[in-house]
Amino acid sequence: MDSALRRLNVEEPESRLAILSTKLAKSSLALAVLALVAAHARGALARFFAVLTFRPNSVPDPGVGLFFFLAAVSFAALAIVVALAASASIWVRGRRGVSRIVTTLALVSLLLPYPAWLIYSAGSPPWLADISTDVDDPPAFLTTPEVVAARGGWTPAPFNSARGQGQLAAYPDVASITLDMEMDEAFRATHEAVQGLHWKILDEIQPGGAKRPEGHIEALAFSPALHLPVAIAIRLGPGDDETVVDMRAATRYLPNDLGAGASLIGKLSDALSDQDSSD
Repeated sequence: MDSALRRLNVEEPESRLAILSTKLAKSSLALAVLALVAAHARGALARFFAVLTFRPNSVPDPGVGLFFFLAAVSFAALAIVVALAASASIWVRGRRGVSRIVTTLALVSLLLPYPAWLIYSAGSPPWLADISTDVDDPPAFLTTPEVVAARGGWTPAPFNSARGQGQLAAYPDVASITLDMEMDEAFRATHEAVQGLHWKILDEIQPGGAKRPEGHIEALAFSPALHLPVAIAIRLGPGDDETVVDMRAATRYLPNDLGAGASLIGKLSDALSDQDSSD
């Protein structure tokens, strides 16, 4: 009699979609950590990623961190989609898995705010990855073997003057920097400013009087998180009792620099303005 009255405790199965969403969210975080490790790898770890990206030397491809990060964002987005599908399944079929969906959303919230903040902080910039203070005659990037090798075998494409008008509309404050200094003094000030900004100087051409009136500084800047390279060309030319400094910044891998180039130009302008006003 007791066995006949005994209730059968049949537990509903757990939603497979909920399980999958949590696995995807964990994978996205693992890929994000891997992206940061790859982007800042040094020593033996750098050699490992160099082999992984088929590089002939001990320096990994600078885009490997970006690749893993984009994969992480893709996994996180897919985890959200699967979690929503799991919610519908749980609602209709009464299956377990709510705690897994909550876990999925919590894990994804650790990753997605960063790319969301990048997009929000950049506003609505045009699709530009190469900007210059002089859109009519932008500084040229050096193509010597040593400089090209220092850039990882990369030389930015010729400046697209057709997009220059879009740049002028989007970044009206990006303009040539005028210094009330002699050329040699301006060159030293620019060199010190670049060093102070912790950009990597690849080569320099000092002004040499009438035969070589212009100076040039070639450098690389890197994004803080993924260490993506930004090629920088700085040209110094004589003006009317002053020196005109022009800068060009080209971002690798991405068709839109999210305002990074304009920000770098602004940093150099501020640093030179501080030196100019202090002299």
